[in-house]
Amino acid sequence: MSSAKATATSASWSLNPGVSSRDFSLPSVIATEVARVLSDRIVFLELAPGARILEEEVGASFGVSRSPIREVFRMLEADGLVVRAARKGVSVAPMSRRDLDEVYACRVGLEGLAAAEATRRLDAKDKKGIEAIMAGMSKAYKAKDVPTFFKHNVAFTRAIYTASQNRTLIRIAAGIEKQAMRYRYLAHLQSSEMLSMTLEGHGGVADAILAGDVPLARRRAEQLMRRAHGVIAKALAASAYALPEDSDLPFEEL
Repeated sequence: MSSAKATATSASWSLNPGVSSRDFSLPSVIATEVARVLSDRIVFLELAPGARILEEEVGASFGVSRSPIREVFRMLEADGLVVRAARKGVSVAPMSRRDLDEVYACRVGLEGLAAAEATRRLDAKDKKGIEAIMAGMSKAYKAKDVPTFFKHNVAFTRAIYTASQNRTLIRIAAGIEKQAMRYRYLAHLQSSEMLSMTLEGHGGVADAILAGDVPLARRRAEQLMRRAHGVIAKALAASAYALPEDSDLPFEEL
């Protein structure tokens, strides 16, 4: 059983007593910091889909009162990472084929637009950053270092949005980023195809952006999202996370 699948067997949530002191430092805005730590654990599948998150346990682990914890839950719910139900409390949002399809229907258009805008507005600093990220991604791929590879993958996406200089686009993309990252990370853990496709796809997008070819950058970014959607859908279906009703859903190209 893979580590990802083993995590999925957890029916309830609790903190490793030694983790909070390492990951958490009291900030001026308590809820934001607690939400950051919990969202990372959800994205990286340390908290399994469906696992309950108890207000009392979170408060005790971080040494904070109920009021900030309730704000944390509202923030995580807005990011699509938890669900709240009357008399059932808060639990990690399930991972489903329907949710994945909805996320990637949005990502296809957003990533294409971001690549086009970045190509139009690319400056020397952005160019240097993109080249450095691609070099790091290639190195991690050769070393079979999946966590570092994934880190560069996320950095590349963010670098393109930053280079677009489109604040509205950046804000909209941030709204689904964490929701998408959980599916992306699962596929990185379970599919070697995801790694090779990502390296090739990002390389093609980077080449088009650096060459100043706006239509090509948009087209390649959209194609990459469609391919990624298909690979992630297969990884999800083969994982312990897919909901039972997902098993009968056919894959359809966006």
